[in-house]
Amino acid sequence: MENIVAVVLTEIFMTAFISYLIFFSLKRRPEFTYRDFSIAVIALSMMASMLDSITYYLAFPVTFLNAVIALNISMFEMSIAVIYLLWLSFSKKFIGFNRSVSTTIIFLIVFNEVSMGIFLRLIGFGYYPTSTDYSLLSNVLSVISSSLNSYLFILPMVAEMVVIIAITVESSLNRLISLSIMIQSIFSPTLLGQENFVLPGTLLGTGSMVLFMIIFYEKISRGRTSLFPKDMVLMRNIFLLYTLMSASIFIGTLYHRPFYVGWSIYGIAMVVGMLLYLHIHFPTAKPDKKRTGWIKNPKFVFLILITSFISEWFLAAAIEFQAYAPYFSTGFKNLVIFSNMLGGVTVFTTKSIIVDIFYVFGAVPNYYIFLSIMGIEMGSLVVLRMKNIQWKEKRINLSMALIAFALYTIIYPNFIGNATHSRLPLWANVGALSPLYPYMVGALLGSYALYAVLALLFGRRSYCSTLCPSAVMYGGTFGQSMISFNYESRFSRKNIGSHFKGWVISVISSLWVIMIAVSLLSYFTTTKIGYFDLYGIDVSVYFSFFIWNFLWYIFFISMPFVGMSPCRRYGWCTTGTFVGLFSKLGLFKLKVKDPHTCVTCTTKDCVSACEVGLGDLAGQFIKTGEFKSSKCVGAASCLEACPYDNIFFYDIRNYLKERKSKN
Repeated sequence: MENIVAVVLTEIFMTAFISYLIFFSLKRRPEFTYRDFSIAVIALSMMASMLDSITYYLAFPVTFLNAVIALNISMFEMSIAVIYLLWLSFSKKFIGFNRSVSTTIIFLIVFNEVSMGIFLRLIGFGYYPTSTDYSLLSNVLSVISSSLNSYLFILPMVAEMVVIIAITVESSLNRLISLSIMIQSIFSPTLLGQENFVLPGTLLGTGSMVLFMIIFYEKISRGRTSLFPKDMVLMRNIFLLYTLMSASIFIGTLYHRPFYVGWSIYGIAMVVGMLLYLHIHFPTAKPDKKRTGWIKNPKFVFLILITSFISEWFLAAAIEFQAYAPYFSTGFKNLVIFSNMLGGVTVFTTKSIIVDIFYVFGAVPNYYIFLSIMGIEMGSLVVLRMKNIQWKEKRINLSMALIAFALYTIIYPNFIGNATHSRLPLWANVGALSPLYPYMVGALLGSYALYAVLALLFGRRSYCSTLCPSAVMYGGTFGQSMISFNYESRFSRKNIGSHFKGWVISVISSLWVIMIAVSLLSYFTTTKIGYFDLYGIDVSVYFSFFIWNFLWYIFFISMPFVGMSPCRRYGWCTTGTFVGLFSKLGLFKLKVKDPHTCVTCTTKDCVSACEVGLGDLAGQFIKTGEFKSSKCVGAASCLEACPYDNIFFYDIRNYLKERKSKN
């Protein structure tokens, strides 16, 4: 009871004290003097040195030597602060609230937080080592984890965040980022200091992270030409923090025994989050005056995409592994076995590190946890875009794409029995669900027949802009904002137009040859006619994993350098090229009401808005009044962009109307 009272009183007093110093520093920032700075430094250094010396004294047996060491710890830390202040005074380098002053105060605040966390952990949990027990301080990882992964550290930190955000006047973006860091801290998987809360904490943290990612994506989408450089730096930093937190959650989950040691990196991530939070509210640079946006900065968008994907991969893997953690030991080898279970492989071995890497990497995106996270995130951006679309048919098309993603990508493969869903049509590609068993051949061929018929009647959009999961990935506000990279990227500009380049034809041909080959090998293996597997993995499954759970994401995050819709434009989606062929043979085409309108149009917005970079779109409209290409996916971006409402789709519906009018 005495320990609890001591912890609570210490926590309240120190939190209030640090909060006041923060308030004092921020309020006096415009006329911050050397005297103000000295007060802040001395006060923070005195408190930290006191905490550290008492912590040392309590952690070791009470001897004269340990008492001397504890006293010297306090004197040493205070001496550093005094020497630094004297140096500033004699050198006359203090010039107000500059970068070095801000950095010093931020460092001392966080140092106090860490010292307080260690101190409260020591007295709060009643751990007093004997003369033969020095495990608390002998293991650095244990000290970090047990102190920083606890409400004794997290709650005071959050309280100080609340004080800061309450007394500062910030931009909406700064407040959003601050709120995000604060909520991520509250939803720490280690908040209660026990393994039982890790999964609920991870789920809550994942939900809040996805929510804020959606908000930030939307801001980025609107800021193509209107984001301040400083705002882009802040967004970059928050996404990097998400990555660090997600990776540390994954590592803590993977090495969950012993509990605290495995989560040491997460404790460091919490400290980094506090540093970023304080950095936002202790600005030193002059405000930006010119909005530049990111349109000419593909590296910024690439960093956002890759950190988002890595964060979601780590979080999904952590949730998936935590659900089965009681059945697995720790370490990478057991992650391989776990990935085996996710992928439904029964003979998987670890004879090839290359095979292992791709398979482990692909097993997580193939599971419904990752697909749900990605679907909620990208699907929300689609819904936000739909609010601003006037054309009713496009809203219906995007709604169908969302439903298809939920049913066809998540529910069917994961929640409907294998004997049932494997007989259903709508296969994405061979190996997507499982090896090619004889009873699946009918469903597989039926799927391709269905795709061919739909493409003949409605064009490639029946698959690529509706049934394919990419329709959701590309169809939101963030995906649409990246269409400009089709003409900004040097590599993309070389592949503009309605025809596939020669090297793309080679890619298309080779992938069809490989897919047919692995399909036959898979069929022969399952029918016992022959036997061929890749270290225990069916070759068609591995081919599907490599293409869709690895290569697709590599291209997706590389869109700032390769342009929008890379799977559609560069021909490595066999299903896409299949429906593209039948779309070219079928009825679907783009037509214009008046070709002369295209002649007088000065902007050619239809070209710059095209998702797949059909650069000769306007030229064909002027020449023939229509446009037909196997690359056109019917995304309708050109229809939306046309300022004259001059473009329309022509498909089976128009054809039937014409026949009816003639009769």
